[in-house]
Amino acid sequence: MEKTTSIAEMQKFIFGSKVFCSDGEEGSLTHVSFDPSTRRLTHIGVKQGRFFGKTVYIPFNTVTHAAGDGVHLNITRDALAAVSREVPAHTLLDGKSVVQQEGTAARGTLLLVAVQPKSGELAYIVAHSLRQGQDTLLREEYIKALDNEYVEVVISEAALQTLPPYRPDAELQREVEDILFDLTPLHVDFKGMSVRVLDGVLYLNGNISSTLRGDIVRDQALGVLGLLAIENHLIGDDSLAGELAQALSYDLRTRTLPIGVYPRLGVVRLSGAVHNVQQKNAAEEIARKFPGVQDVINDLVVNPDAEMLRVMSSSEGGEASDKVPGKYIRHTK
Repeated sequence: MEKTTSIAEMQKFIFGSKVFCSDGEEGSLTHVSFDPSTRRLTHIGVKQGRFFGKTVYIPFNTVTHAAGDGVHLNITRDALAAVSREVPAHTLLDGKSVVQQEGTAARGTLLLVAVQPKSGELAYIVAHSLRQGQDTLLREEYIKALDNEYVEVVISEAALQTLPPYRPDAELQREVEDILFDLTPLHVDFKGMSVRVLDGVLYLNGNISSTLRGDIVRDQALGVLGLLAIENHLIGDDSLAGELAQALSYDLRTRTLPIGVYPRLGVVRLSGAVHNVQQKNAAEEIARKFPGVQDVINDLVVNPDAEMLRVMSSSEGGEASDKVPGKYIRHTK
């Protein structure tokens, strides 16, 4: 099993979710088929159309991505229509399949199946109402047997009751947003951030004013019951400034130039002086292509007659001048 795979990377099949071919939407997910001896997903069932369409069964290797926003395939709608309707000879599961706790009368139904992205090996399931009124995530070590329309799980009642509920994405999204909004200092950062919960995983993307604040966002979200994982891809302005400045120092076109880098939620202002327009344009090109940069304000001043460029560019803008033109004066004792 791919033990290092994060829960965010797993392929998640939710019965009834939309199925998209490479050239558009084509149906909905009805079944998943497993080889019970290896516990690997072999086929998925796709019902074409909305009401009376036929159900076809396609190999797992046609799936490029599966999550709460749908199942995406690498084949066209015409190719899907030509797939066989023959039911696979392996275990077939759907949204009505029973999830039974061994040795008890506790029964639920199957809501979601997650597998490893490359091998298709079973990673976990989500059972609806195995516990009264709750959805519960059960990892593969709790799953004893797979059979047609039936999943048997082995877990003690005490352990079952300690598992956190599997909560709807919309509910988790609201709670995360409420917690972050209560942190007043973060309000200035909201326009640069993207906060999204998908399949119980919180995705933090975009830009934030500092790496420290990005860590605060992550730490606050850790307290939300039911989040399975947090993918924190927030880029702090401090990190962005340092890494972009380093990139400018490595490029042959700008490596000798004292260019100041001043990001604000990913919008980078370049300040300082250069010898020619080509250097000014090169610096902007490097910045625009740099990961995490949303836009560039190029305040670099072209001054071909300068005997010495400023060692440190002013944060006030490209038009700021030195105390003595053409010279750098150290103001420390």
